[in-house]
Amino acid sequence: MPQGGSDELVGKGSNEGFILVVEDDARTLRLERFVLEEEGFTVVPAGSGEEALDILAEGKPTLVMLDIGLPGMDGFTTCEKIRESSQVPIIMVTAEDRDEDKVRGLESGADDYVTKPFSTTELAARVKAVIRRYAMVRAPDGFKDTEPPPVDPGPVPLHEDPSPPPSDDEEIYEGTIKLAVQTSGSIRGMIQFVDSLRQSKEFHLLRLVADQNKDGMDIWLRLRGPVPLRETLLHMDGVSTVEASMETLTDSEEGLLLVSLNA
Repeated sequence: MPQGGSDELVGKGSNEGFILVVEDDARTLRLERFVLEEEGFTVVPAGSGEEALDILAEGKPTLVMLDIGLPGMDGFTTCEKIRESSQVPIIMVTAEDRDEDKVRGLESGADDYVTKPFSTTELAARVKAVIRRYAMVRAPDGFKDTEPPPVDPGPVPLHEDPSPPPSDDEEIYEGTIKLAVQTSGSIRGMIQFVDSLRQSKEFHLLRLVADQNKDGMDIWLRLRGPVPLRETLLHMDGVSTVEASMETLTDSEEGLLLVSLNA
């Protein structure tokens, strides 16, 4: 097990700007560390999920690289624990190219995944892409990564909405909406779609649950105000169709949309 995670963090004299690599395999850790340090990042290692949570309590990383197959608490559980108090970007590292693991990682709160064995170019590109996406959507005075995400403020008063009012022929949605998302292509398309939802200022993403066939996801959104939701979703990359459903809803849901992603 790699040692010195907490000591190394303290020794650097700073508790920000590092990448936390949670990996118990020494060879994989050496490769990840070499790639990230070549890109100019500071790396702090952890050999278990428990050690990673201790480090997160002391400092604020820029990103977490999280192996699934950890001793003790596995990567999925560690990811869920991190998401209880932090919105730090997380990339899951999987030993097998299984869609089940990737979908479960999304459900746990991961932002992307890398499959072993990976190339140095792919690893560097994915890390920089996730960090760049987070930097683009964070507000200047946003919450700290070690604090819980802000409480959804609810619908925005109409006088504060700078967007033009919707036309009469647009279907407007409010409240909590369920999306039943299906894709016949790579799970990467699903990850990109979820990432688009997370970036939108019109939605607050509440929950992700894989469907029984593991070829799609049910996604719950809390709309921050009246939104022409079908039109908004159709403008997202990878979305081919969006249809309303007459399926019976729960008391907490105000609408259900069937979303198909391109193969």
